[in-house]
Amino acid sequence: MNKTSALVLKARDPNVTQGENHQAFGSLVQAFQDMAFACAYSILGDVQLSQDAAQEGFISAWQRLSQLRRPEAFPSWLRRILLTECSRLTRGKRIRAASLADHVEIPSNADDPQRAFERLETRKAIFTAIQGLPEHERMVVVLFYVSEYSQREISAFLDIPATTVAKRLYSARARLKDELLSKFRELFMSHRPSMNLTFAERVRAGVYDQYVGQYRFELRPDLIVTIKREGDMLFGEAGGQRNVLFSSGRGTTELSTKEFDGRGRFARNKRGEVTHFIYFESERQMGLAKKIS
Repeated sequence: MNKTSALVLKARDPNVTQGENHQAFGSLVQAFQDMAFACAYSILGDVQLSQDAAQEGFISAWQRLSQLRRPEAFPSWLRRILLTECSRLTRGKRIRAASLADHVEIPSNADDPQRAFERLETRKAIFTAIQGLPEHERMVVVLFYVSEYSQREISAFLDIPATTVAKRLYSARARLKDELLSKFRELFMSHRPSMNLTFAERVRAGVYDQYVGQYRFELRPDLIVTIKREGDMLFGEAGGQRNVLFSSGRGTTELSTKEFDGRGRFARNKRGEVTHFIYFESERQMGLAKKIS
């Protein structure tokens, strides 16, 4: 069993604590965050949109993790989720492809205006050339030259033979100069999610936020449970009481309270979205609450 498969199994293991589930999934995010960003960028050509697509892709992957039949197929499964997210972001919209050249620091007054202009023009030429590649070659180039993944890793992510990856790299090299690829790599490196903690933190917050909202009990419509997040902790508020929610050891779908013998199980729809909160006391179901906000 490879490391990725082990992390997937740990992330959805119902016999470990929720914290351990989240920690394992966090390791998957760290391992694939640059790959996810590079994949999205090769489609969208926009730094901020690519980061947004990658973050939403990971959150969607967490919600649907139980649907992954083969843990070793996580890389290619994640890619399909990312492509869907990119399609969602661009559906019905005409977005301007904001290249990395748009995200560099503005030259100071001390800079030579002519040299600053030449650098900007060089950056524009680089990204025009990259965006001019066929999509399948562009994705391989970004993954290989910028995110520094091996041909074997790219092969698993794209779900294509390693020989096909090599052919696409060879074809892209024939279209682009080595100097241009080197400069592209230099510009791209600072925008990789692994260069700071913000990306992983946003994904982690999104994983917890799936539970956040108001839930109305079907048999007691006057009783509403409000679940809030404060950092990496969840709180449930209802009937004038505020309780800390913690893992019951039953996996990612159940949380318990410390104040009394109560626990809640979250139900999801086919898309992996949390839709209901089922409340138990002393192993007896006490009520079903539908998420209303």
